[in-house]
Amino acid sequence: MASRIFRGSNKDNAGDFIGESTVTQSCEPCMKTNISKTATVFCKDCDEFLCDTCKNPHTVYKPGQHNIVNVPENKSAPVILDMKGFDKCHEHAREIVFFCQDHSKLCCLSCVLIHRKCDQLDEIAKVSTQTRPDLQGIKQSLIKLQSEADAIIADCEQSETGLNESIAKISSEVETMKDRIIQLFEGAKQKLISEAKQFKTAEVKRIGNKRDASLKVKEVLNNVLSMCCVVLDRGTPSQQYIYSEQMKEKQKTIESTIDDQRKIKCSSTMTVSFSKQVTSLLEMGSNSIKLNYADNKTVNTSLLSLSPQPMPVTLELLVSVDLPQTGDDKKEPLLTGLDFLPDGRLVAVDNKNMKCIILNERLQRLGTPYKFKNNPGSVVCVSHDTLCVTGGGGGIKVVYLLSVSTDNTITLTREINTTSKFDSICCMSPSHMVVSTLDDPRPARMVSVDGVESDFDHFLTFPMKTYKVDESKCTYVQSKNTLVLTDRLAHTVYMNDTVNRTSRAVTNENIQEPRGACPGPGYTVLVCSKDNDSIVHLTIHGKILGTYPVDMRYPRSICVSKDDTRLAVSNSAEGTKKLHLYKISPAIN
Repeated sequence: MASRIFRGSNKDNAGDFIGESTVTQSCEPCMKTNISKTATVFCKDCDEFLCDTCKNPHTVYKPGQHNIVNVPENKSAPVILDMKGFDKCHEHAREIVFFCQDHSKLCCLSCVLIHRKCDQLDEIAKVSTQTRPDLQGIKQSLIKLQSEADAIIADCEQSETGLNESIAKISSEVETMKDRIIQLFEGAKQKLISEAKQFKTAEVKRIGNKRDASLKVKEVLNNVLSMCCVVLDRGTPSQQYIYSEQMKEKQKTIESTIDDQRKIKCSSTMTVSFSKQVTSLLEMGSNSIKLNYADNKTVNTSLLSLSPQPMPVTLELLVSVDLPQTGDDKKEPLLTGLDFLPDGRLVAVDNKNMKCIILNERLQRLGTPYKFKNNPGSVVCVSHDTLCVTGGGGGIKVVYLLSVSTDNTITLTREINTTSKFDSICCMSPSHMVVSTLDDPRPARMVSVDGVESDFDHFLTFPMKTYKVDESKCTYVQSKNTLVLTDRLAHTVYMNDTVNRTSRAVTNENIQEPRGACPGPGYTVLVCSKDNDSIVHLTIHGKILGTYPVDMRYPRSICVSKDDTRLAVSNSAEGTKKLHLYKISPAIN
């Protein structure tokens, strides 16, 4: 019983220490039978609390003297405290009665068997009367810890509230930035339109002056031609001689005037180009916005994105098909133009058999090929269902606009007659294409989907050559405003920045008789090296990122899918025509 009795215990201190525990004075005989009754008297001789029911049996049947007092009269009466298991040994669940000073451990009777050889094993009932523990100090320490726990909980709640407020603030800041960018673009658009209108006004004036001057020349020519006819038919030899001498000077003046008007170049189209910062922003995609933690660490909000820097790639051959003369083919196929539709279907033009063909991901023909009247040259996809095909060689000056349906039906929608013969063709913008020329001193030109032709800025440096069939091809890297021109016989690739007006000629032992070219992933270009039977991967600055041998002789035409994951290439070797489809993956260092 001694281990459960604290004489002179402080009820408030005990309650603070144990929490919900209470100090009670119960009848001890009733407690032995698991009955809880409040004690009304206390036997000093037996040191036992009793209720009214147990008081008489206690004095009658229990031997010895019994000094019975009422509980309220005993101001120093001991009380029984429910320790909530604190007075039990954790190992044996028995009542704690000893304290081992050697091991600083509370012990029950079972523990004593282990600690019986310890030098100092004190009975708690005796040592507790000699040394009073500093419960008040412990209480203050616990109160302090409780305050610290409350502070941590409050900090956690504040952090959670801060995170919720941060999300709302982030959303607001992004919306604000988006509105600023939209306003910026609207302002740039208005400025651009204003400049375009001013340019148009100036050009229209120049065109009017040029037209008026030409009309005056024409009027003079009409008069002198009329007079010339009369003199020629009715004039005497003397009159004819005089008129002839008179017209020599007149003719020189007219020729000079016409030559002056011919030199005046008037623009018929205007295009828009975007700065490096804008195109870089588009290529960064979701990586253009970063999330910052409170500790200033930055986390990328996108798991995967294309690198803004040109990177090497690997090519994995997916499908290879031979292209023999079959069916209604009159000749062995020669695929002079390739391009992907946005949905992944491949478009090919067969120059020799005058066809446009749709192929699936297994390079199997879909639908019925479209039949041209002349030999097509090259093809480009300008929208989700529209193709532009050049007339190729043979003196044909035409561009075909074709429509492709989801069921692979190809329909001619328009024929555009051109002033130059065009060979290769690629997209410059949604409404304009870049074309390489044949038998023209201008190696590359521009043509709109409406059929309006125009020339590049004269500041660009082009080879002083007039190319024949298969001597030069072109492509255009839209994100970098870079025109790429191949010169097969000079083993050279020309890179022309159309905005900064800079040009670079790239020659390398890996580039031998370059043929077709197309934009690659990022700011890169892929070029067919005919004599090396390979594909060369270059940056727009001319650095070679890689060279990839292909299992075909004389690779000629090449294209990359819109998502930069597939590459198609065909060749021109007689008797061994092939078409390959590759998977493009980032190279792992």
